[in-house]
Amino acid sequence: MKKECSTVSFKNQVIFCGIDVHKNSWSVCTRHCRVQRESFSMDPDPEKLAEFLKWRYPEAEYRSVYEAGFCGFEAHRMLCEHGVKNIVINPADVPTSGRERDYKSDGLDCRKLARELENGSLEGIYIPDRENLLLRDLTRRKAQVSGNITRIKNRIKSHLSFEGENFRGWSGGALKIMEEEAEKRFDYALESQLRELRFLREEHLRLIRAEHDCLKQLNREKTQKSLESIPGIGFDTAVVLQAELWDLRRFKSKDHLNSYVGLAPRLVGSGEHERVKSSGNRKKKQLHYRLIESAWRAVRFNREYGAKYGTMLAKGYCPQKAISIIAKKLLLSIRAVWLQEREYQVL
Repeated sequence: MKKECSTVSFKNQVIFCGIDVHKNSWSVCTRHCRVQRESFSMDPDPEKLAEFLKWRYPEAEYRSVYEAGFCGFEAHRMLCEHGVKNIVINPADVPTSGRERDYKSDGLDCRKLARELENGSLEGIYIPDRENLLLRDLTRRKAQVSGNITRIKNRIKSHLSFEGENFRGWSGGALKIMEEEAEKRFDYALESQLRELRFLREEHLRLIRAEHDCLKQLNREKTQKSLESIPGIGFDTAVVLQAELWDLRRFKSKDHLNSYVGLAPRLVGSGEHERVKSSGNRKKKQLHYRLIESAWRAVRFNREYGAKYGTMLAKGYCPQKAISIIAKKLLLSIRAVWLQEREYQVL
């Protein structure tokens, strides 16, 4: 480690550092007093970067930024542990000029990040803690396996149609008959697909058991029970809500939560041509579609939500807009029982 300079001090001054992160190298740019100081490439090592900043600018305050992506949040945690005030940002939220889009490069990106950090135009995203990531990674893995099950089922049905064979269903008995018939006609491709389906189903069950164990380990069972008491919310949706939201106190208001999930309208247009549209792509897709599905179940099995849905239709709302209003009402119920640590009160 290099020795700190004893004749120069940056006390009460701020050094801004933009980092363009990649697997094998980082592009780094530093700025001070509205002037670019250095731009260089280095190994992807947060500790070495912190040591360099402390050696080059002793006694300063260090602030850094990088874009969220494949590298996750470990670099952020290590920088903070070594005295660097780091934030992680959404890449889509970085102000970018037309020239910077046309001449994109790693060096240009890190200079842009450092400049915008100094300008104060960057806002960091929420950094989940390790316990949150443990549950979130598990629920997302289960979603991957569920998607793989759907894909292999479609492939099996397509294969049977192509071969002129009858589809018998997805029960254990039907799968056994299909395996026996495939073995008789030496259909090795179908045998392989059926084995894959069995494996994925078993893996899906293992992941469900793992979710129960994880909730118990993280002491989230009480919150899980409260969420499951809400009409339309089952175990799977409740655990995904916990994994993706984790702590509702981080949302400043109901509107902030609605916007995060994608249930808040937005004003689009200019001058006289303005209209209200849906949230678009600025939403948490895993939660948005699950809340819409839960809203359909709620209007079917709960009188309160069913009456509200009927009222919306009577006012002339289309079914899609009406169910979005129900999903928003459902989200507010989720917020209430979660923050108040109670079960849903049935009317």
